[in-house]
Amino acid sequence: MPLRLITLTILTLVAFAANSVFARLALVDPANDPISFTLVRLFAGAVVLFYVFVRSGKSDPIVFSLKSLVLPLMLFSYAIFFSLAYVMIDTGTGALILFASVQLTMVLVAICRGLRLNIIEWCGFLLAFSGLIYLLFPGLTAPPLAASILMALSGLSWGVYSLVGQGASNPILLTARNFVFLIPIVFILALIFPLTLTDQGYLWAILSGALTSGLGYVLWYIILKHLLTSTAAILQLSVPAIAAFGGVMFLNETITLRLVIATAIIFTGISIKIRGSKNQ
Repeated sequence: MPLRLITLTILTLVAFAANSVFARLALVDPANDPISFTLVRLFAGAVVLFYVFVRSGKSDPIVFSLKSLVLPLMLFSYAIFFSLAYVMIDTGTGALILFASVQLTMVLVAICRGLRLNIIEWCGFLLAFSGLIYLLFPGLTAPPLAASILMALSGLSWGVYSLVGQGASNPILLTARNFVFLIPIVFILALIFPLTLTDQGYLWAILSGALTSGLGYVLWYIILKHLLTSTAAILQLSVPAIAAFGGVMFLNETITLRLVIATAIIFTGISIKIRGSKNQ
């Protein structure tokens, strides 16, 4: 790949991982409310993406449909469950559950739609699923069940969001609209749940929304034009590992043997699944 594409790809993956790090940096402090963090994050992302959209000079007519309602709601669902989970779960573990849930959701929906997997794809899918079960299986080093469920719901929401928005002619415009459509919900919820964040909480929420979400998504859609789908999927598998490293550096978290083994199993399974798809 050209150096520019490599650089943009690395920046994008770091941005996705930083979302988990920023959330954990804020929510490890009980003075920061996860709902408040979510609202500020979404508002900051909406402002940045709206600016990017205006600067692009492109416009498409807004057509209200079930899809135009489902996408913002799935985006909000992803963000709120993400924040609620990170009150209780380590950075790397949360990111691993999130990305594994996204991949598994997308595969399961595809199967329900009639996709027929070959033997290699089935082996990869079942291996990845077994890795997630191993990570969540009760034990001394298993993550809290409530946090795991919340993060899995976040991944489920993001998976549905990705599938519903699949094939968009202008994904940056679509993402900007989805964020902007959430602004009324953000204001209403801010009236119901007054914002409770420290100065650092506001900082991490704004950085998560404006920088690692807003600009991170823009970068992702730019590089997607130059990458094979399978390559893009494999690259995303590095995000939990980067997030775990960030948790060690900035939050003094420890990486457990269970997390390492589960990560290896899930990554291997998804890689086999992708390779099986390429061989069809």
